[in-house]
Amino acid sequence: MLNRRLLRSKAVQALYASKIAAEANRLLANDEIADTYLPDLNSMLPQNHERLEGLKRLALLSLDDLIRKGDVNPDDDVPAEALQTARQAYDTYRKQNQKDRTAIVNRILKETEGIYDEFLRVLSLLLELAHQAQLDRERVVRAVPDEDEVVFPTASGLDGNGVIQMLKAHEPFEIEIIRRGISWSNDMAVVRKTYREALRTDLEYIEYCRQNEHTAVEDQKIAQHVLRNIVLKHEIPVEHFEQQDMYWEEHFEIIRTMAIKTIKSADTGKIQLSELTDDWDEDRFFVEELFKKAIENDAQYEGYLSDQLKNWDPERIALLDMIIIKAALTELIHFPSIPVKVTINEFIEIAKRYSTLKSGKFVNGNLDRLTEKLTKEGVIRKSGRGLIDNK
Repeated sequence: MLNRRLLRSKAVQALYASKIAAEANRLLANDEIADTYLPDLNSMLPQNHERLEGLKRLALLSLDDLIRKGDVNPDDDVPAEALQTARQAYDTYRKQNQKDRTAIVNRILKETEGIYDEFLRVLSLLLELAHQAQLDRERVVRAVPDEDEVVFPTASGLDGNGVIQMLKAHEPFEIEIIRRGISWSNDMAVVRKTYREALRTDLEYIEYCRQNEHTAVEDQKIAQHVLRNIVLKHEIPVEHFEQQDMYWEEHFEIIRTMAIKTIKSADTGKIQLSELTDDWDEDRFFVEELFKKAIENDAQYEGYLSDQLKNWDPERIALLDMIIIKAALTELIHFPSIPVKVTINEFIEIAKRYSTLKSGKFVNGNLDRLTEKLTKEGVIRKSGRGLIDNK
């Protein structure tokens, strides 16, 4: 399975995007109502502007009730015409929300699966750098080097490295690269610059290239060094990866672990490409279920939080903090096999990373109090591994 904190973060991102989309859909619904009550400029009959404005206001108020409560207050005595307009706008709003939520979750999951593409792209950069090393040494062999130029022996550059050769010859890697369309052909400027300014000037690599022959241990060591300190650390390739993947910082540790594990597998005599996860179906279900249950029970969570935060100014509470707390409540209530402490600690860390400086304490304090209250009321009930008290 993928790291659960990453999956929780993805669910929170989806909930946040869904909230923003819902607000945009609300504004569109308001516009729909406003358009309904515009004066008919083509009509030859006199227009009752006050009546139209009044119907518009009543329809907008009814729409607010429908969005908040799912129905209107029968005591409000709203004219049938305004109520029908509000219901039509609400139906459009609700359908668009559902469409947006499906698209958002699918996009988030696709981005998560895309981590594997970035992992392959990292490995393929090693091969591109090796090819640049080969071209560079061939050029040096054909030309008379400058007096202060480092001359690399003919068979000892990165392209002659046993680990890199093994990766290049690994058929499953080649197939995945082709199947997923991984290529540096449009980014050769980045490859050449990384080679010239990062790899070719690296002292450990220069020392490696001064030797005509290398042991398997030396090959593994330099391959690891280039991966860790050039490909995944130097500002030139890292800046490029960040431009390609807006979540690079979030995905980095997974990509790094997968790449290192793959390179290390060469010690067994055969490269083994790391898997993104051993159970994508379960990972996908976790994100989808966390997202779905949070949406379905939003009104219930609002009730819990309104009591909890009645003395707080709503404008002082970050939207993302509320979403994080609601996601945590979803896990606490609907995922009985996950211990309470695990859930609280994970969402505190998410708040610290993605929200404001004070969000960690805010989320921590509110979740502690809500957990105690909801456990006593029997709303939070754990079973199996969820009964573990992770102190």
